[in-house]
Amino acid sequence: MNTIIWWIRRDLRLTDNPALTQACQKAEQVVPLFTVDPALINSRFVGEKRLAFLWDGLRRLEEALQKRGSYLVVRQGQPQAILAEILAETGATAVYAEPDFSPYARQRDTAIAQSLPLRLIGQPTVHHPADVLKADGTPYTVFTPYSKIWRQRPLPTTNHLLPPPNQLNTPPNLPTLPIPDATPSPYFPAGEIEAQRRLDTFTSGDNPPIFRYKQDRDRVDLEGTSQLSPYLRFGMLSARQAVARASAMPAIAPDNDARKGADT
Repeated sequence: MNTIIWWIRRDLRLTDNPALTQACQKAEQVVPLFTVDPALINSRFVGEKRLAFLWDGLRRLEEALQKRGSYLVVRQGQPQAILAEILAETGATAVYAEPDFSPYARQRDTAIAQSLPLRLIGQPTVHHPADVLKADGTPYTVFTPYSKIWRQRPLPTTNHLLPPPNQLNTPPNLPTLPIPDATPSPYFPAGEIEAQRRLDTFTSGDNPPIFRYKQDRDRVDLEGTSQLSPYLRFGMLSARQAVARASAMPAIAPDNDARKGADT
């Protein structure tokens, strides 16, 4: 039975997940794998609240997987060694993952792809960074010209979004670690369901907050932004979902501030 590993990194969701969708299309069995990478967990940029949000998000993802007959496999250690281990245990033919464009992630993935069947599918951004470059092929360093080119490219619509799988067939009894205990934030509960709820709140109603973003975003006494930043950071909501919802609004402010608010 053909098996593919879905390596979860910054895409803790089932909806609009190209790597997961293709894994389900190509294989009879899919192994949802999260690697607790010491290089990231012990980074000076990672704090207690950020980790608590991640662990809470993994629990919500585990719940969603269990509803579909699957489960989350958690391993701790150097990703390349863990992937080689899981490939050997399951006989999987490939590892599917969403790309990550940080310097560490690119270096890690390049090294892994030299010895393991890693395939990067989709992207955490609306447009791939290589698709929004200057005429000479170099990246933009100033936001305004970058944003102009970005907006000229086709934007995703709700018709482009991928549905979650109804069921995942995962090999049984693979060894897995418990998700670390942490107290979730009462202000930012993690998970795909909460991310979608916040997007709905920001874009719903007769006068939704997205239309008032330009006026309210600097008012500390108001909830003037989408409050979606941590959900986008960990991929509990895709950037495509946010932009598709903003683009589908019945009226958009002339200066496009409503669309920019979806990514705030």
